[in-house]
Amino acid sequence: MNRKFIGSQSEVKGGKVLQLKGSCSVEEVLTRQQAALRLEPQISERQLRTYLDLASLYLPSFAEFRDEENGGLNRHVKLTNWHLPVLQQIRTCVLLKGLIKTAVELKQHPEKFTGV
Repeated sequence: MNRKFIGSQSEVKGGKVLQLKGSCSVEEVLTRQQAALRLEPQISERQLRTYLDLASLYLPSFAEFRDEENGGLNRHVKLTNWHLPVLQQIRTCVLLKGLIKTAVELKQHPEKFTGV
């Protein structure tokens, strides 16, 4: 028996109907400009590159943004909406503590920025 469910889904288990509700996040590829505009407050692409550079130096989840040939950022790696929460935390930390102290904190305590 095939049924399409929109919104929530019902499941029969042990004679009882269970209502399953939830949501999922979809990965959305963003340009650097789109990502910069989604951070609060909005930033320039140049600032975004600075935050990406910091993240790629110290966070394993951003290591793919590092170009091994020249040691800088790889501009061909795609940025997604899943990168935004970490970049937002870096942004907030830079506003509160400054760039140098944020870099030191990223190096010493990367788990503060990734939640892992």
